[in-house]
Amino acid sequence: MEPLRSTDPARIAGYRVLGRLGAGGMGVVLLGRSPGGALVAIKLIRAEYADDSGFRARFRREVAIARQVRNRWAVPVVDADTEAPAPWLATEFVPGPALSEAVGSGGPLPERGVRALGSMLAEALEAVHAAGLVHRDVKPGNVLLGLDGPRLIDFGIARALDDTVLTATDVIVGSPGFLSPEQAQGRRIGPASDVFSLGCVLVYAATGGRPFGTGPVEAMLFRTVHDTADLSALPPGLLPVVEACLAKEPEDRPTAADIRQAFAEDLAGGSWLPGPVTHLIAERSARMLALPDIDATSLDAGGAGGPGSGSDGGPFAGPDTGTGAGNGSRETTAVAPSPGRRRFLAYVTGGAAIAATGGTAAWLVSSGDDKDPGGEGDGDGKTARPELHIGLQADLSGPSAAVGKGQDKAARLAVAEHNARDDAPFTLRLTTVDDGGDEERAKAAVRRFAEDPLLVAAIGATGTDAAREALVAYDEAALPLLSVVDGDIRHLNRIFLCARPRNDMQMLPVAEFLGAYEIDQVALVDDGTEYGRQTTRFLDAGLRGNGRTVFAETVREGTRDLDAEAERIVAKQPGAVVYGGGWRDAGRLAKSLTRAGFLGPKIATQAVHDPRFLAEAGEDAAGWLVVSTAADPASVPSVHPFAAAYRKRFDHAPPLFAAEAYDAVGLIASCAQGLGREKLTRQDLLPALRTTSYKGVSKSYAFESANGMYTGTGVFIYRVERGRFRYIGMDGREV
Repeated sequence: MEPLRSTDPARIAGYRVLGRLGAGGMGVVLLGRSPGGALVAIKLIRAEYADDSGFRARFRREVAIARQVRNRWAVPVVDADTEAPAPWLATEFVPGPALSEAVGSGGPLPERGVRALGSMLAEALEAVHAAGLVHRDVKPGNVLLGLDGPRLIDFGIARALDDTVLTATDVIVGSPGFLSPEQAQGRRIGPASDVFSLGCVLVYAATGGRPFGTGPVEAMLFRTVHDTADLSALPPGLLPVVEACLAKEPEDRPTAADIRQAFAEDLAGGSWLPGPVTHLIAERSARMLALPDIDATSLDAGGAGGPGSGSDGGPFAGPDTGTGAGNGSRETTAVAPSPGRRRFLAYVTGGAAIAATGGTAAWLVSSGDDKDPGGEGDGDGKTARPELHIGLQADLSGPSAAVGKGQDKAARLAVAEHNARDDAPFTLRLTTVDDGGDEERAKAAVRRFAEDPLLVAAIGATGTDAAREALVAYDEAALPLLSVVDGDIRHLNRIFLCARPRNDMQMLPVAEFLGAYEIDQVALVDDGTEYGRQTTRFLDAGLRGNGRTVFAETVREGTRDLDAEAERIVAKQPGAVVYGGGWRDAGRLAKSLTRAGFLGPKIATQAVHDPRFLAEAGEDAAGWLVVSTAADPASVPSVHPFAAAYRKRFDHAPPLFAAEAYDAVGLIASCAQGLGREKLTRQDLLPALRTTSYKGVSKSYAFESANGMYTGTGVFIYRVERGRFRYIGMDGREV
C-alpha cells in the first residue's frame, strides 16, 4: 500500500481513506475503512469519465449487474455511488498478494496449485457470465490470493470503461499478453474471451511467463492473433485444458464450467498454495490490524447531555421511566426513530404507553416489577455513593426475544448484587432499550444512550444486523460496546469489544476433534452467507494444511432440494460433515443426511445452538455436535451459583447467553472500579476495558488492545441427546 497523495480525498462517503492500492487508466484504487470497521477497496473514477453522461449510464448498469455476482471466488461489490461528482464503488478488501506479485517474487505455483486455481477462477467466471457480464481483463494483477482460494476482482466496471473507449479509433482495451485474439483485433467479445485470458493466466501461474512472449505491445498483439502459444514449459498435466482455452476461435474453446469440472478434483487435499505465499498472506493480514483506528468523534457537552441533542434534530419526548427494582436502578425503554428519518418505523410493544411532544414519539415500557420510580436509590437506602450507568441494547420483542429478555434479567441481577455490596465505590444503574432486532430501532437506542452523560458503556446487541447498523452511532458517541452474542469479525473499530471468540476461531475445537478421531475426509458445507464463510474458511485452510481431504461445498441458504445435495455430499464418502449456517437449514439438512444414509459425525456451529434446530430436525438431530460460546447454566459448574440466584429471583432457569450478560456487567464494574477515579467518563473506560482481564462465571475475558477482539478460546461443546443439547466439554476437552 502506498501513502495518500495531496490530491486524494481523506474520506469517500462514510469511508475513511487509509492509503493507495493502485491506479489505472480510469481512476485510482484506495484502501478505505467503513464506519463499522471493515476494510474495503474503493475505485474512484476519473473526472473525464464522470463528465461523460454515456459513461455514467453504463456505469450505473454495470454496477447493478455486478451486484448480482454471488460467488465465493469473486470479490463482491459492497457499496457504490454512481451519481457522485466522482463516481465510485467499494468492494471487499482481500489482504493477500496479487498472483502477479506472488509469482514474480516467489516463482511459479506447483501444478496442483495451478489446477486448483483454474477450477476456482473458472467458477468465479461462471458467476460473472451468468450475471450477463464479460470480465474483459482477466490477468494476474486482477487475481488476489487468499488462504482459502483466489479472488477475482474488477469484474463489471471494466465493461463500462470499455464501452466508452471502444468508440475511439485504434484503441485496444485489455492487458497485452492476456487478452484474446478478438480483443486484439477490436472485434465483438463474449464469455469465450475471458476463457482465453484464463488460459494465459494459468500459463503464467505455472511457468512465470506469458504464452505469447513479451516486448512491444504491437508484437504481442500480432503473436496473440497469428502465432501458436509457447507452452513448452507447461507441466504435461495442464496441457490439454490450457491448449483448448487458447484456441484462436471463440467457439473452439471450453466454457468456464468445463474448466471447473476438469480441475475439480484438485480442490481436495493439502494447502493449495506454497508455504512462502501462505506466510505472506498471514503477514499482510496481521498488518491490516495495525492500520489506524476510525477517527475519534469528540463528545461535547451538548452532544452527550440534555434535550435536543439527538442526531435527528429533535429531543426524545416523554418522561424517563426510571424504575428501580429494589435492587439497583433500571430503565427499560423501546425507542422509535424520529419522523425526520427517511424510514419511520411505527411499532407497538405489549403494555406500551405512548408519549409524544413536538412531533417525536417514544414508546415507554415497564417490566412490572420495579419499586423505585425515581431511580435515585440503590435498593438499601444508601444514596451517598456516585452513580454509574450501563446500557443494555437487546431484542425484547422480536425474533430473539427469549435471549434478549434473559440478558436483561441477568444484567439486572448483576446490578443488584453489585449495589448490595458494602464496599462498592459506586452504584450501578441499568438502562435497557428494546431494539426488537431492528436496525433503525438499534440506532435509535444508541442515541438514547448518548443523551445520558453518566452512561459509560453498553452491552448488546442480541442480533447481528442490529449490532452492525448501530456501530456507527456508538462510534459517534464514543461509547464502548461490549457484545456477548455477536462475533462478526467485520465489526472491528475503536469502540467495539467482542466478548466471545470470533466466528472463525470457534472452529478450533472442531479441528481438534477431527484430528483426535483421525477423520481424514471432511465435507465442509457453508450456506453461502457471510456467517457461513467466516465459520468455514479458516477451518478449510487448516484441515488442508494438515493433509486432510476437504470437500468444500456451498449449499445456499433456503435451497429447496436438500435431499439431492445430501446425496451428492454423501456420495463422496466423507468421514464427517461440518455445517456452517443457520438452525433452519441445519435442521432440514439433518433430515436429508439421515435419508441419504450418512452415519458419521455431524458438526454444526454457534447458529445451530438454538432450540428451534431441535424442533426442525426432530429425531434426526440426535448425535449432532454443536460448538457454541454460550455456557449452559445447568451444566457448566462455574455457572451454577449464578443459575441458582437467577432461578430464585425470576422463578425460571436462565436461557442461553444470560450468564454472559451477567459477566459483562461484572467486567464493566470491575474495570471502572480498577481505575479508582471519583469521576469516570466513557472515554476513560474504553482503553481500560481493552486491557482488563476478568474471570467471569462463564469464561475468562481479555481483549486484543488494538482491535477489541476476544483472546482465548471459551468455546463449549454440546451433543444432542434425547431432544436437548447436553454439555460435554469446553475447548475440545470432554467432561
